[in-house]
Amino acid sequence: MLRTLILPMTDKPPRTGALAVGTSLAKALTAHVSGLFIRPDPRGAIPFLGEGMTADAIQELCDAAERESLALEAAARTEFEAVARDTGLPMEDGLGTDHASAGWEVVVGLIADHAGRRARLADLVVVPKPEGEAADARGELLNEVLFRAGRPLLMVPDAATSADFGHVVVAWNGRAEVARALAEALPLMHRAAKVSVLALGEEHPDRPSLDQVRCYLLRHGIDAATVSREAPAKREMGQALLAECAGLGGDLLVIGGYSHNRWREMVLGGVTRTIVADAQIPVFMSH
Repeated sequence: MLRTLILPMTDKPPRTGALAVGTSLAKALTAHVSGLFIRPDPRGAIPFLGEGMTADAIQELCDAAERESLALEAAARTEFEAVARDTGLPMEDGLGTDHASAGWEVVVGLIADHAGRRARLADLVVVPKPEGEAADARGELLNEVLFRAGRPLLMVPDAATSADFGHVVVAWNGRAEVARALAEALPLMHRAAKVSVLALGEEHPDRPSLDQVRCYLLRHGIDAATVSREAPAKREMGQALLAECAGLGGDLLVIGGYSHNRWREMVLGGVTRTIVADAQIPVFMSH
């Protein structure tokens, strides 16, 4: 069950898609969604202010940055509470209730300090797609949640308006990452009118087959269609998956969040990176 959703927010608007989907999903699932605002600490800029500045000048700059940061926090909270109210979510802690609710919390510091750690007690983390002027901050947020939280995430484009996922498409290759995503996305599949499991290329003999996935889902009461396509000859795999998903009419794509370990830093693998960059529909992923 998905009972606790977290919606991390940075000081970089807009946040429309993630807010709309996160709150409407909480309403549909009778869950609690918590808006988590990560407010930059003005003191973090002190080492970059340069030598030769007086203590008073540095303090004045920090005070100005603090005022701006608090104003951004207030604007984000107003936006979150307005969307929650319009969705029918009361602002409360969601403990001991039988209805959906919303809450608000603030942490001060860097995205890397808080996003992944705070998300570990969420059933699902709703993050905005890295796009527009906020792409860098959003990309950092997605990476931190995917690789440090150990929880599934739902990446939402700004243009998304609701969590009415009528056709869920699972991009299956038999690896552990997508197997985990498959299991964690079950509550969303139960709400869908249709589920398709898509595989590109020949099945790997040492990995679960499409037929085995179908049996697994049937035991959960989900009658999924299986779709097998040839591996793309010229098109990159991520682009091919997006094209096939669009051709099937999918409005939610479930994938494994694959990675490379580069100089002790986890970075998105090529297929995942392409899907993150180019997807026009929400994407559910687990690492």
